[in-house]
Amino acid sequence: MFHPFEQNMSELKDSEIESKISELSRKYFQAQRLGNIQLLTQIETFIIIYREEMKRRYLTQKTDLDNDLDQLINVD
Repeated sequence: MFHPFEQNMSELKDSEIESKISELSRKYFQAQRLGNIQLLTQIETFIIIYREEMKRRYLTQKTDLDNDLDQLINVD
């Protein structure tokens, strides 16, 4: 997903992304009480972007770990 105001995610640490997701979730629920649909859509877009980045990082780490384990297992 792309958004023109999205910053470069590779520069952020995992904890920073988790913090952003938490902050945006809080803002989402506040905006929900106001009933501003356009604001809700924008916040939801960023939440999805950050969650996808976390998922991508998790899968990359998992793949790297699996590859490391493949090198350790030697069946002859």
